Amino acid sequence: MARLSDGILRQWIDVDCPGCDFGFEVQLLDVRVQAYTRCPCCRQRIRLIDGGGSTFGALEDIDQAMRSLEQTLRKF
Repeated sequence: MARLSDGILRQWIDVDCPGCDFGFEVQLLDVRVQAYTRCPCCRQRIRLIDGGGSTFGALEDIDQAMRSLEQTLRKF
């Protein structure tokens, strides 16, 4: 069974370029792996940082909660 977080990682989120403040979208997966991207406006190279690992930690929490729910539902 696919994990819920796999679908969440494919979602697009809004970010602002630190150089020109232009808003654009990146996939949450790119934030999780701290990939580089370029601003489509000024072409500045930007490293997407998951400050404190919050994206990774939240997705792990979601997966754990879903596993717990599935185990509970199997009991009925």
